[in-house]
Order: sequence, then structure tokens, then C-alpha cells
Amino acid sequence: MTDVRALKDQATQLALKGKFPAALEAWQKIVAATPADLAAHGKVAELQAKIGKKADAIRTYEEIARKYAEQGLFFKASATCRVILGLDPSHEKTQEMIAGLFGREKAPGLKVVATGAKPAPPVPDFELEIEEEPVITASGLPPIPLFSTLTRVELQEVVARAMEIKPITPGEVLVAEGAPGDAMFALVEGGASVYRAYGTPNQRKVASVEVGDIFGEAAMVTGGPRLASVVADSDSVCLMFPKKAVDRVVQKHAHVGKMLEQFYRSRLLANVLRASSILRVLPDADKNALVAKFQPVVFDDGKTIISEGAKADFVYLLLRGCCSVTHQSGQRYVDLREGDLFGEVAVLTGGVATATVASLGKSLALRISAGDFGERVLSSRAATVAIEKLVQTRLVKTAALDSTIVEADDRRL
Repeated sequence: MTDVRALKDQATQLALKGKFPAALEAWQKIVAATPADLAAHGKVAELQAKIGKKADAIRTYEEIARKYAEQGLFFKASATCRVILGLDPSHEKTQEMIAGLFGREKAPGLKVVATGAKPAPPVPDFELEIEEEPVITASGLPPIPLFSTLTRVELQEVVARAMEIKPITPGEVLVAEGAPGDAMFALVEGGASVYRAYGTPNQRKVASVEVGDIFGEAAMVTGGPRLASVVADSDSVCLMFPKKAVDRVVQKHAHVGKMLEQFYRSRLLANVLRASSILRVLPDADKNALVAKFQPVVFDDGKTIISEGAKADFVYLLLRGCCSVTHQSGQRYVDLREGDLFGEVAVLTGGVATATVASLGKSLALRISAGDFGERVLSSRAATVAIEKLVQTRLVKTAALDSTIVEADDRRL
């Protein structure tokens, strides 16, 4: 029986001493003993390339990519494909295989909603977890968020021309808070953490990045600055999708841009729909419909979003930042925080806003028209019950404050 552990140690030492042919022979023995060890196959290919056996290396990498792809490991297969292209820039066989397994035959029809609204302003980046709608791949393999919405031709173009391999070391900052969104990423190996205020006394970890996760797409799509830093926890490998390269693909295949925008919008809302006590009880079909209706809006510090006494035309979900809520009596309610819904009281009662909402610092919200909100949310009994409780609580508070104003006016008479 082959002592694989000892053989790996021997192969590693031979490579460190520059004895590449002997190291290759050792790794080939390891592959023969453990054919499912794709990392060992990778060592064989790496050494084949080092000693000038480029054709052999390419064939080995092709087999590695195929096995990764057949296991549904799209990003590992794509990263291997990028290594092949480094050896032979004209190589097409592997990206054709990947695109054939994960891409669609043709682009799905898109439902376009004509609102007549101006394009939404750029919004800041933030990271969200998401549960994608099921997409059926031609091969029956598990779909890959975003990439399985592309056609075979589009996906092959992205693999060949819009991705790069980026190794990162522990502690390396891959995405820096406040930096422009010049790329998006997918984690192929290792792990990373997402921080706010990284490197300051207020530093806090807000999320983890695991193998297969996509991140950084929001800032790339919108052109806004990143609101968090992503830092490697260990030796890791990422696929980087530079904005300039993606833009060149979009110029050639407009559908890629549409799918990227749709992916971004879905990510934008996914966590909020799950976090809201009102919206999380909606049927999935209504949640999906709401995704298409919400529009991002940015408010500068001190900007009045809702004025007390005015008719409510929109309902808002606060995604980033903080907002003050004040009554005309001067009484201030508890500030609105990320994930809070506001404006719904006036919409549901058909009346006017019972308080003024203003942005404290720069904030990001999602806005939906009163009509669209009512159509989707009020059709759900569970959501209506949750809203009614919230409405009653707020109306009682408002009535108490209104009576205070009346009493003050009586005293002045």
C-alpha cells in the first residue's frame, strides 16, 4: 500500500530543491494511488508546465477542469480554465465545456416594466446574502447564481475574457471600504471576513465569505464606493471580474449587463425581505414581484424624506444609515435603523404622514410606490395583520402627541 502522506512530503521536498522531473514522478504516483485527489492532479500539471511539457500540462488541466465542472464546482473549473489560457491563449475547448454545462441555450425573455422614471442614482455598495430563484441548467447540474442565467455563448465570453485569478494571503485586504467598485469577486478557495471600519477602533465583523460566494457586485454595477472591507482569513484564491473587462463583454452581449443588474437588484432586496416582520410573511411570488418594483434612492445628510401632513406617495425600506422621526410637537420618536420600513402608515390609512422623516448623515433606501405596495402587501392577510398592529401602535403615539399640542394651544388662548 502506497504511503501517500510520505510520498507527498517527498514530492514537495524534491520540488523545493528544483528536482522537478523527480517531483513530477512522485506526484504521478500519488495520482495513481488517489485518482480523486484533484489537488494532486494540479501538482502534476504545474510540474509538467515547469519542465516544458506544455501540451501534457494542458491535457491534465483540462481533465481537472472537467472533473470540477461535473461536480458542479463552477468557480474551481473556471479558475483552472484561466490557468490553461495562461499556457495557451487560443485554447477554447475548456471554456466551451464549462459554458455547455452551466449556460443556457438562449436568453430567457425579460419582462420590462415601463415606469417613465429617471434612472436611479448611484448607490453605495453593501454585501447581502441571497437565495436565488431556481434556474435549470441544460446539464442538470446545480445552477450558479448570476452565471447560470447567461447563455452558453455569453458564459464562454465571460470565462475567456472577463475573469482573472487572484491569490490572496492571510490578512490581505481584497476590498477596501470607501474604495471605488472596480471589480467583483468570487471566492474559489479559502475564506474571508467582511468588516466595517476595518483597521479602526470601531472595527466590527459583519459577515463571512465562503467558497462559492460572489461579492462586490453592487459597487461595480452602480459605481458607488464600497461600504465594507473584505479581508482574507487564510491563503485564498479568488476569481476577479474587473469592471473594464465586464463592460467590454456587455458591449458585445447586452444581455450580460441585464442579468448582472437583475442579480444586483435581487441581492439588494433579499436580506431586507427576510428581515422585515411585515414582508417576510409574503408568499414567494409577491416577494419576487416586489423585487422588480423597488428602486434605490440616496439621501444626503438632513434631507427630508417624508413631511408630516403631506400625502404619502411612497413606502421606504432603509438599507443603510439612520433617519430621525419627529412630530410637530417637537417630540422625537426612536430613530429608524437599517431594515426599518416607513411611510406605510399613511399609505394604509389613506391619510397623510403623521411624522417627518429626515436622513441623519447619508442614507440609502429602497422606495416603492403606494400603489405597488398596496397591491402586493395588502393582498396577504398575514402581512395585513402585522401592519395593523404597527399602525395602531403608531396612531396611538401620534394621538397622544397631538393632544399635547392642543393643550398647549388652549393655554395660550
